[in-house]
Amino acid sequence: MENFIKSLKYVPKIWSALCYLAILGFSLLLFFGRNFKGIRIGALVNMMPGFYYHISNFSLTLMIFATVGYVGLMVGLKLKHIIFIGIVFGIVNLIFELFISILNTPDKTDAFFGMIGVFLGLIFLSAMKKKGLKKNVI
Repeated sequence: MENFIKSLKYVPKIWSALCYLAILGFSLLLFFGRNFKGIRIGALVNMMPGFYYHISNFSLTLMIFATVGYVGLMVGLKLKHIIFIGIVFGIVNLIFELFISILNTPDKTDAFFGMIGVFLGLIFLSAMKKKGLKKNVI
C-alpha cells in the first residue's frame, strides 16, 4: 500500500475526498432504495413514481466512473483523458441499454439515467482536477 501511495502524483484535498465519499454514499443510498422502501427518498418517488426502477444504472455508472476518474486524476491523468473515459462509459451504457438484451431489458430511461451518472461524475471530476488536488509530497 505504501508503494501505491508513493506512486500517486497527486493526493486529494480534504473537501474533494469528502465529496467523493458523499457521492459514493448517496449513490449507494439510491441503489439500495430499489429494494428497501424505508430508505427511499419520497420526493423523488412523488416526482417520478418509477424512479427506483431505473436508478441502478445511474448509481452504478456514477460510482464506477467517479472511482476510475478519481484514481486516474491522482496518478496524473489529464482531464481530457478523463473526458474520453466518460465518453466511453456513455457509449457503452447506450449500447448496452438500447441494443443488448442479455441480462438486461433494453430501456431508454435506463440509458438516460446512466448518461446523467456520467455527466454528474464528470462535473465532480472536473472540479476535483481544477481545485481538489495537491502534489503528493510523500
